[in-house]
Amino acid sequence: MKKYFIIIQFILVCTTAVWGQEDLLGMLDAESDKKHVPVFATFKSTRVVNGQSIEHVAAKHLNFVILHRFGELNGGAYQLWGLDQANIRLAFDYGITDKIQVGMARSSNGKTYDGNLKIKFLGQTKGKGGMPISLGYYGNTAVNTLTWDFPQRQNFFTSRLSFVHQLVMAKKFGDKLSLQLAPTLVHYNLVRRTTDPNTLFALGTAASIKLNRSVRLNIEYYPRLNGRDVPNKAGQQLYDYLGVGFDIETGGHVFQLMLSNSIGMLEQHQIAETTGSWENMAVRLGFNVSRTFSFDKK
Repeated sequence: MKKYFIIIQFILVCTTAVWGQEDLLGMLDAESDKKHVPVFATFKSTRVVNGQSIEHVAAKHLNFVILHRFGELNGGAYQLWGLDQANIRLAFDYGITDKIQVGMARSSNGKTYDGNLKIKFLGQTKGKGGMPISLGYYGNTAVNTLTWDFPQRQNFFTSRLSFVHQLVMAKKFGDKLSLQLAPTLVHYNLVRRTTDPNTLFALGTAASIKLNRSVRLNIEYYPRLNGRDVPNKAGQQLYDYLGVGFDIETGGHVFQLMLSNSIGMLEQHQIAETTGSWENMAVRLGFNVSRTFSFDKK
């Protein structure tokens, strides 16, 4: 009888332990659901192709970026399919905090200088009740320093200014796909004709697809929502900007290789001044190379 009592007692102890373990695991799972884990690396760089991504430079880090675009592929063998020509942009971006970034740059297109600000308001998180998207703002002020070509108008400094305001919304789906929307406003203080709009609106769209551990395919498209029939200053037809590129991650750095129909690498240039057409192979090979410097003593 005593033997059976010991066996029954042993079974009860084991059963209680199992139930207790299940309750503990359930509590841990519930606690895990309550935690909002940040989603990292929605995109691999602060730029998707030409346009801005939701990513920021880390606090107390300086990111130096060389953006290079060759000439149009349809230039043929005489222009070595665009390789004889070059347009460049040198950009410096500094992270004041992990969510506030400032920058300055110089573009050879238009001999343009610009200063910019990038802020992340919300970050996507995983977990029950987490933030479903990342949300940020990007804006810049640019000045064109080309020789003044409006002889009928006085050369005011303010006439050379242009501005961009952009709301950036992004979401990462698992480990393979990231999508982004970027409603954008571009404003020029001075336009050539009184019938030309000073302000253009565009809806930036972007996607990034993971191909393998170190390579991602990026696509971005910025259709204009107004001013579609307005030619540029030289009377050339304008097209919507489209860029396709690859992120190649090597040794902690990201090298970006792309094709796009924009000569410019500044938002104003790519949205309001793109004269190349993919249909005519008026597209350009380009690349972005970046180097980050840390000023965080910790």
